[in-house]
Amino acid sequence: MVKRNEKSAITQILLALVPYTKQNLLLSFSPHRFFNELEKTSSYSAPSLRTAFSRGKKDGVFAINKDRVSLSLKARQVVQPYIAQQLSGGGQLMVIFDIPENFSDRRRKLRLLLRQFGFKQIQQSVWMSNQDSREVLFDSILDLDIADWVQLYEAVRID
Repeated sequence: MVKRNEKSAITQILLALVPYTKQNLLLSFSPHRFFNELEKTSSYSAPSLRTAFSRGKKDGVFAINKDRVSLSLKARQVVQPYIAQQLSGGGQLMVIFDIPENFSDRRRKLRLLLRQFGFKQIQQSVWMSNQDSREVLFDSILDLDIADWVQLYEAVRID
């Protein structure tokens, strides 16, 4: 299971795999310094951090090919709150769902994910956020197999 704590070693390592983050630039140009800096800001030793990096790669949390890094869906869900951009023009991402009762476990997982991404509950099954999480949210909805019961909208309030 991937930790979702911003200070966790695996979260920092995953952020280092997202292009142009501070962590990514350090890892790309000075890996030794990346692990030393991370050791100072976390409660983990540099060897433990290197082990977490190796374990994440081995467990398929991320893959590094010659010219490309790919993150698993779980890894993308972990880093999404830290890299999401605000929607322009006062836009809001709105999620509306009506998931049948016999799929309550999937509904619960969706709500947990929406909270993690910074969505606010407007009504029982209506959630909104000004952060653009649509890509990873869409992939998560497909992964949960609930696309038939979930609708995504980009909305702007009219005053």
